[in-house]
Amino acid sequence: MTFVRDRFGQLREGRVYLCSDGEVARKVAEDRVEEGWVPGAAAFIRFGGGEFDEGEIITLAAFGDVPSDVLDRLPF
Repeated sequence: MTFVRDRFGQLREGRVYLCSDGEVARKVAEDRVEEGWVPGAAAFIRFGGGEFDEGEIITLAAFGDVPSDVLDRLPF
């Protein structure tokens, strides 16, 4: 998931990229930030997702500027 800044400078959710696994998700998130497309991005993995996006979400990595609640979910 990428994060963009709105017209007030606040971070908001941007585009979500579906990836085949955690390593691909980390690479996509890191590349989006390093290449300057977005100010921040995070890689997540979801377990047990259902029809309405239920399930456990684990943040694998965060790059650049991301909301503090995303950083709070990092496993370290």
